Amino acid sequence: MNAADALREFITPLLPGWRIQFGRWTDGNVADRYAVILPIGGLPAELVRRPLFTILLVGAKGEALSIASDAADGIVEATRASSGSLVLIQASEPIGPKFTTDDRPMLEIPISTITT
Repeated sequence: MNAADALREFITPLLPGWRIQFGRWTDGNVADRYAVILPIGGLPAELVRRPLFTILLVGAKGEALSIASDAADGIVEATRASSGSLVLIQASEPIGPKFTTDDRPMLEIPISTITT
């Protein structure tokens, strides 16, 4: 399993009701919440790999920022307790809030991983 798949597997149970996407945000319905896994590089690929990601959380239109913020905090806390199928997963403090042009809340969580 690659790091992106392992990260998806890790966050999916933490975000019930969120639509999980990879690579780019594809908006479907403004009433949906989205979690987008974005690869952002990493250190040179050697025996141990260290891919980096950002998880972009986009809340539903009209909902409170606290919903996306609580989801971000939940991901950060979960990485402190477990790494799932990754050797290591570390989350940094969430970046944001930012808002979409239609005023949906957005937060980004930088994620470092180690895998073999």
